Parts: sequence; structure tokens; C-alpha cells
Amino acid sequence: MVRSIRSLGVCGGLLLLLADAAQAATIGYWRMEQDLDGGPDLLVANEVTGGSDLISTTACIDTNLPTTSVPNTGSPNVGSLGSTQQGSAAGINASAAAYGALNTSSITIEFWARTVENDAELFLRSTGNNGIIIDQPSSLRVRWWVDDGAGGAEQRQMAGLFDMNDAWNHFAFTYDHLSGIAEFFVDGVSVGTDSGTANRALVWDPSAAVEIGRRMDFAAANNGTIDEVRIDDNALGGFELLNSPEPGTGLLVSFGLIGLGLHRRARRRR
Repeated sequence: MVRSIRSLGVCGGLLLLLADAAQAATIGYWRMEQDLDGGPDLLVANEVTGGSDLISTTACIDTNLPTTSVPNTGSPNVGSLGSTQQGSAAGINASAAAYGALNTSSITIEFWARTVENDAELFLRSTGNNGIIIDQPSSLRVRWWVDDGAGGAEQRQMAGLFDMNDAWNHFAFTYDHLSGIAEFFVDGVSVGTDSGTANRALVWDPSAAVEIGRRMDFAAANNGTIDEVRIDDNALGGFELLNSPEPGTGLLVSFGLIGLGLHRRARRRR
């Protein structure tokens, strides 16, 4: 077995990387494709079995989309979520009831969004000194709470990450509790990192709901504002995010040829 791994060279390294990434699990995924309620309220399915659906009394499905096909999965995208109302407290104001899988030590939260709001919470799962809040669209901020090593919680923060506008962008926050490193991506590009203490898990209130688009509307009501909200229980790499295509066959073949070439060179030198 050791001989086989060595002979794969760089290609083997890629396969090991992909295998490690496969250990992560999606624990929440709201695609905003259709309203399952059919009545005055909106109900969006959670694609994860056993996960809570998203509910709102002031949201709608719209066909203004960031992408018609979701990168990295190839799934067709036909809907996004918007607000039916405008005003200081108006917005999508959607929530999904808490469930156990959300209480994870590490995390990735990602979504497509656009807004001209100054004060809104794009993503929130917190009841105070716990959880994660992504807010302030005009100077995007992320706050999260981790174990302080003494039975309490320590707040970490990244601010001034991006000035959101009326164009769709993809946003992702990752936190790896093993390293203590958090990172924020806009359209797959890292725009902020925070290095905390290693082996500090996220701190949650297990009863806290997931809230999406609180006080978040658009320049006019009934416009798509947020889409493809996905949560994973690990800190994903950039190539695993929903705005990044998977490595194509050509790339995998290229890695294979590089690995084969390195192996042949090694044999000639013996």
C-alpha cells in the first residue's frame, strides 16, 4: 500500500485531499426553489433529512437569480428568496427551528446575497454570547463565540469585510476549531482571517433557531435577495464552496500526468 501511494505522486496527494474533504457533512441547506406552503406564509424545504424547514410570513420566491446552475453541484437554480415588505424592521425575516446537527464545533456558512441595506442580519443563530451573526451589509461583519477554555465563551470578530450592493455575490464564513482559524470569502476570494486559540469549539445555545434575512429587503419589495444558504459541519476549502466548480476531468488528468512524470524521474535516478 505504501508503494502504491508513493507511485501516485501529486495525483495521490490530490486524492487524499479530496478524501479528507469528503468527511465534512452538510447539516443545513435551503435552496429557495419553491414555496411549499401554498398559503399566506412561505415554507422553504431544508434539503438535509431531519433538518428544519425555513418559515416566513414576509418572504417570497423570486426568479432573479445569482446563477441558473449551482457551481460545484450542477443543480438547476430556479428561485431565490426576497422580502414582500420594506421598512426599518421589514425583511425576509425567515427562521428554521433548532435541531441537534447544527451544534457543531467547526462550521462553514455560505450563501449568495445582494442588498442595499445598511443594518440587517443576513445570517443569525445566536441568543446572546453564543453562536454566529453575519450582519451590517454596508460594512460586512461576522461575530462568533468560542469556548474560552474556562467554561465560558469568547467573542471573536471580523469587520469591514465588504460593502454589499445590488449585485449578487457569494459569501462564505469558515471556522476550524482544531486550528482556531476563521476565514471569510467573497466570490471565492479570502478577504479576512482571524487566528484564535487552537482546539476551541464554537459555543451554541442549542435552542437557537437559524434566522435568515432579518430586516433584509432590497431597493423594491418582491426582489430576490438571498439564495442557496448552506451550512457544513467543517471548515471547507475554497474549491468546495458553491461558487467554485469541482476539479474537471482535465485537471485530474493533468495531476495524474504530473504524478506519473515525477514517479518516472524518481525511477531514473535510482
